[in-house]
Amino acid sequence: MGRRGVWVWVLICLFFAAASAGAEEMELFSGERFQGGPWRIRADQIIYEATTHTYSAVGQVEIRQGERRITADQVQVNEITKIAQVQGHVLFVLGEDILAGQAGYFNLATRCGELRGARLFLKRNHFHVDSPLIRKTGEHSYYTEKAVITTCDADLPVWSFSAQKLNVVLEGYATSPNTFLRLAGVPVFYLPYVILPAMTVRQSGFLMPNFGQHKAGGTILEIPLYWAINNQMDATLYQNIITNRGYQQGVEYRWRGHGDSAGNFHFAYLNDRDEQALTNHRYLVAGMLTQAWSPDWHTRLTLDRVSDINYLKNFNFGYLGLNRYSRELVQEFGRDLEQEEVNTRVSTLVNSGNLPWFNLSAYGRYYQRLRADDPNPYHKLPGLSLETVTYPIGKTPFLIGLNSSYIHYYHEPGQTGHRLDLHPQLWGQLQPLPGVSLDSRIGYRQTAFRIDKHISQGPPDNYLTRQLYDAKVSVASKWFKDYGRGDADQTYYRHTLRPEVSYWNMPRYNASRYPDFDPFDLGWREVTSRNLPIRDGDDPLGGVNAVTYGFSSNLLRRGENRQGQAVVRDLLWLRFSQSAFFTSTSMWLDGLSHHQNRFSDFLGESEFSPFRQLTLGLDLGASPYNEGFTRANTKLTIYDPARKNYLNVGYLFIKESANQVNVTTYLDLLPSVKTWVTSAHTFLTNKKLESRYGLVFQRQCWGVALSYTERPDDKRIGFTIIIPGLAEKFKRPPIIMPEGRENTF
Repeated sequence: MGRRGVWVWVLICLFFAAASAGAEEMELFSGERFQGGPWRIRADQIIYEATTHTYSAVGQVEIRQGERRITADQVQVNEITKIAQVQGHVLFVLGEDILAGQAGYFNLATRCGELRGARLFLKRNHFHVDSPLIRKTGEHSYYTEKAVITTCDADLPVWSFSAQKLNVVLEGYATSPNTFLRLAGVPVFYLPYVILPAMTVRQSGFLMPNFGQHKAGGTILEIPLYWAINNQMDATLYQNIITNRGYQQGVEYRWRGHGDSAGNFHFAYLNDRDEQALTNHRYLVAGMLTQAWSPDWHTRLTLDRVSDINYLKNFNFGYLGLNRYSRELVQEFGRDLEQEEVNTRVSTLVNSGNLPWFNLSAYGRYYQRLRADDPNPYHKLPGLSLETVTYPIGKTPFLIGLNSSYIHYYHEPGQTGHRLDLHPQLWGQLQPLPGVSLDSRIGYRQTAFRIDKHISQGPPDNYLTRQLYDAKVSVASKWFKDYGRGDADQTYYRHTLRPEVSYWNMPRYNASRYPDFDPFDLGWREVTSRNLPIRDGDDPLGGVNAVTYGFSSNLLRRGENRQGQAVVRDLLWLRFSQSAFFTSTSMWLDGLSHHQNRFSDFLGESEFSPFRQLTLGLDLGASPYNEGFTRANTKLTIYDPARKNYLNVGYLFIKESANQVNVTTYLDLLPSVKTWVTSAHTFLTNKKLESRYGLVFQRQCWGVALSYTERPDDKRIGFTIIIPGLAEKFKRPPIIMPEGRENTF
């Protein structure tokens, strides 16, 4: 052999030596088709025995098909039966689920098999299943023997279930007869049959029970059952046992449609055994609905009705409590129900549409009066309102618009009737001097009443009319100055100052001549606002002849976010105002004229946010007649969105009406410990209105939640066990975070 031939053999030997030193990979069952694609095998060494049609692979063996993957130390694959015998550090990766063990087999055609000395991990539910034998009996099912099931990652789990035989169906349940609940490996409770959720989507099943002890109600046991009806609907059934009162049944039904369409309805009923209850049949019916018919037309429903005045006071706790339910509604619909202490419950139905030139709404409003000595409001059904956009009048600085409404009022027993209100208005926007703006508004209100049913103290006529005008003229200016503004730096501060003087004129009328369908037909002042200046948003109807003067000031910070977009933040806002009245009396909501001072209180309003996490607010009213401070409303809010820590302290003082401090705090103290406190105390009677304390301790696979509520008439203790993966864990704190932000435990 020549020298050239020697070098050729040397190169061939080196080539095969290099090939044998690296990993080998090939396609199994070439030419055959499998659901999910072809199977491929990779290993340090692969040998094919033609006589037995067997692939033998050794060293870092991997068989894969799409997201399915099998790894082991040794694998033998029969080309005819499609069965892979696996041994040594076996790992089946099936999407997000993992099955590990020592030895077994896997049918590559049926994708079924078994593994000995195995552990199954289902990621979505965080399920661990340890067993001497685990069989994969189908695409989404497993069978195990002498299994231990838990959601804990520790080798010695805090809790677990031990089962002789266990069937697991993904997107279904894990079921087992003759099961023991174990704590730290010690059996503590026998269960003849267990059903555990093994779904990766919403799943029906029991939520965590809630235990409580109340001074007034006795021992409380709440057992909720969640029902996933379909992709758009679900419901929760609440079974509550209250030892001193009886059995309370509740249901909450939810559905979600296209866009903003959604519904949430809540019902609870109890046949009360308490002899002091106003009625034995105690219930709450509440809920909300938003239905979008088109981008411009929406229907909104709010339902709120209770059996008696004491229902919310007696049963505002746990899953069926008003506080919890209102927080859910705020998150979903952006509106909530009246608070517990409100003794007039309001249900409304509104169908509204935004058209190019006007907004049209048809509505009904039903009131439930819970106190017999409270004013009896008139129900409104039906009601119609039409509000046009403001039309410019040619090229002049004037605009014209119309606000109109029709309402049918009724209640029993009492008078019923109709009111038609037409209110065209003319706006003027002028700039008589540089930097000075003059805004004016003149309106003429024509109101017609028809009374269908009379009362003795009401007007005797069937038809009545009322003509009123309203006028407002405002003169304002706006000055500003920038600080730290440079060509390169895009961060700077702007201080603005806006002085303003407004004149209001709305004639007085004799309210007793007209039916008291609407309280605002009688007047616009009430006890808590009697000394305040007139401000935009008060919308008085009549009896006003006053000048309001003052100024507002802002300190703004202009910067950029990480994307280079401009971000403007309001650091400081101030407003000072006072009104001078040209009349010595004002119209109150009781329909009578009450004395008023010629000068209102000085009212200062401010909000200071030096940092994103800190907000300070102060509203202060002082009398110019040596009466001192007449009102104060202060708040301190600290909110850390990263840690989800929240503190809000507020103090409200209104002379002869309110003197109260409110504290709300939620603290994420440690990764496993969270706590919250809410407290309200009134100094008028020197009593605590309500104090609530809560503590949550949650580890990776278990936790407990404790709560304590103290009221003047009751004391309540609550206790809930948290087991993630088996039942609902606490998702939201029992408070509403700023701007609707919430924490997830």
